Amino acid sequence: MYVLNNITGEKQAATITKIDAAEISQINKTKRFDFNWNKEKAFNVYKLTVDGKEEPIGLLSMEERPQDYALEIRLLAASKENIGQSQEYSRIAGCLIAFVCKEAFKKGFEGFVCLKPKTKLEQHYRQQYGFQSTKMYLITEGENSLKLIQKYYEDKQERN
Repeated sequence: MYVLNNITGEKQAATITKIDAAEISQINKTKRFDFNWNKEKAFNVYKLTVDGKEEPIGLLSMEERPQDYALEIRLLAASKENIGQSQEYSRIAGCLIAFVCKEAFKKGFEGFVCLKPKTKLEQHYRQQYGFQSTKMYLITEGENSLKLIQKYYEDKQERN
């Protein structure tokens, strides 16, 4: 998995790791991410880091929903320096979403992932990541989830 350094144009290896309540508290204090991540301590929270660096560039909160055979993305955020036109790294959200898709296959959920988007991001998730709307949630599953895994998670060349 890699993120793209928009300053140098280089692909940089990235890693996703689960974090605990203490690390969530430390990250929250930095004010580098929107949302109060302390509210997510009861769920599975992961960070995306560039290999060789400690500071996360992306965060993800995920909840298992076995009754729905799905994983729900509760929160997903890039660090403040990685939002908008002057972002240092791109592909952050794609890597995190692909990670959840991969986990949804591991759990036997056929890649079924759902999220409740902020209204201004709904169109972006649909166009950029192929999510479909169910009115209440945006979802990806099956073939689309596999495409996201191939594009963002596995070390394959990007297709334009």
